[in-house]
Amino acid sequence: MSLFNELKRRNVLRVGVAYIVATWLLLQVVDFTLDVIGAPNWILQVLVLLGVIGLPAVLAFAWVFEMTPEGIKRESEIQRDDSVTAHTAKKLDKLTIALLIAVVVIVIADRFVPQASHEQFVSEPSEQAAQPTDHEQAVATIPSVAVLPFANMSSDPDNEYFSDGISEELLNLLVQVEGLRVPSRTSSFAFKGMNISIKEIARQLAVEHILEGSVRKAGNQVRITAQLIDVATDTHLWSNTYDRELDNIFAIQDEISREIIRELKIALNTSGLVSRDESRPTNDMQAYQDYLRGRHLFIQRGLPGLKASLESLQTAVSRDPEFTDAWAALSQTAATLTGWDQDNSEKYNAIALEAGNRALSLDQNSATALSGLGLLNYNKGNWAQSLELLKRAADLSKDSTPTYFYGLVLLAVGYLTEAHEKLAQAELLDPVYPQLQYYLGVSAMMRDDLAAARLHYQRTIDGSNSNGTWGMYWLELKTGNIDEAISRLEESIIIFESQGIDRISPQASQAIIAAIKNQAYLQDGITAATDAGDALSLSHFGAYAEIMTYLHNYYSEGDLLSIGLDFGNYLWAPEFSTLRQMPEFKKLLIDIGMVELWKTRGWPDLCHPTGDNDFECK
Repeated sequence: MSLFNELKRRNVLRVGVAYIVATWLLLQVVDFTLDVIGAPNWILQVLVLLGVIGLPAVLAFAWVFEMTPEGIKRESEIQRDDSVTAHTAKKLDKLTIALLIAVVVIVIADRFVPQASHEQFVSEPSEQAAQPTDHEQAVATIPSVAVLPFANMSSDPDNEYFSDGISEELLNLLVQVEGLRVPSRTSSFAFKGMNISIKEIARQLAVEHILEGSVRKAGNQVRITAQLIDVATDTHLWSNTYDRELDNIFAIQDEISREIIRELKIALNTSGLVSRDESRPTNDMQAYQDYLRGRHLFIQRGLPGLKASLESLQTAVSRDPEFTDAWAALSQTAATLTGWDQDNSEKYNAIALEAGNRALSLDQNSATALSGLGLLNYNKGNWAQSLELLKRAADLSKDSTPTYFYGLVLLAVGYLTEAHEKLAQAELLDPVYPQLQYYLGVSAMMRDDLAAARLHYQRTIDGSNSNGTWGMYWLELKTGNIDEAISRLEESIIIFESQGIDRISPQASQAIIAAIKNQAYLQDGITAATDAGDALSLSHFGAYAEIMTYLHNYYSEGDLLSIGLDFGNYLWAPEFSTLRQMPEFKKLLIDIGMVELWKTRGWPDLCHPTGDNDFECK
């Protein structure tokens, strides 16, 4: 008998076909499962290799052994007349046909069924976050790349500011390329230190390509390794390693950017890219490192970090008085510090003003300087000047921060529709920015869109931002879910106290919880609102007299940043409609100059004039 006929008789060929089809089906299931949980791609590659290795073993087993009614026996031990291979062959044929039908079904489903259902299934870690957002639909067809924070490979962990800074500078260069979408730093850096696959990061950022790498700095030597990944194919389009003197750092940044543009085939030239080796931000490398350290600390926020950022940036400009970016960053940092250290607000306001004006004298189109001065004017209650500066900054910048700041101020002074549009624009640049997601939730609350608010607050929580829990407290309180509201409030209090954030005063928190539990306002427990968080809670009981006391106290002290961007989040909410009808409320808006702003710029969504000298708000 020929070898081929013997292979057929022993069902070796049938076993081989069944094994191949079954393995293919199994790998499809595994591939889908690994994709859902965001597992690394090498797991599937290992399983494919094991499947290939297993084929010879299965064929050898089918040649040597035979399945009989009494169990598995060696083929050599079975008399030819007693063999049941023909019966086994029929079973194998039926099994193979069933497997092939499954293959056809999967192929048809993959070819004709829309992929949106799968994308929605894996889109967010929570059920509420499974709906696609406007930015995901808007950016689907735009060539895109995200710059992840480069790993610090230096022996000194304190050099992390330098590796982060290199990543940010590369991002700033790439964002200047027309036709290329580059998510802002806040979103790209949100995944730092997290065990998330490249594919999942790309999905959340809605990008096609990822740039990652590492930086090793030792003395005046620096080694930068960068690689560009095509997420769809999980392949490296390009990679390179640069060993240079630190003095050539700008040339390296420019070279890497040009390589990426060439690989993405977005442009045939680099006319849209600033050449950093020809236009250096500074010739002082120590000043540049001080600047990178200052920006790194600013992003971290917190009072100690902001103070250290201020010192670093002041050192940078003292070393190079012509360093525009450092002056601009100094203005933005000082203006932000005013809200964190109110006892020294006059000092910080003076620094912000001087640094911002110096930066604009060097570059009148510095969006960072304009946003710093815009925030400074908001601190001082110069509403119109603040909005003008922030609008200019937002129009000039491709970074999300100026647009985000502009949206916050618009929200605080009552331009709800315009604020929502600007916050949505910022989301296009920063899709995974927890603080921005929080304010998108606030904006949704202003519009009474509770489903959208819940979505954005959950995304804030998913991004490890404590404001998301606070937003959920407000939402649950509004919808009458008392037990859940109390749970969220208690959780918020613990988080805020651990972070040193005074969103709700300790002396009022327990009384508010008791009041919510009893659904009754306890006058003895809360004598006056002392924080925006208290005021929000008091509105649930209609304690508007206490809220007005709070407003007068804070605005009269000139503490506009802490109240305006905080309380302004609630001021135009449906819950405060009664407050907006009070004569005291109207007088306050006149006293702080907000009505004068409306007369000049246009009336906000909820207020309109009722004559030359009067107005009303809904």
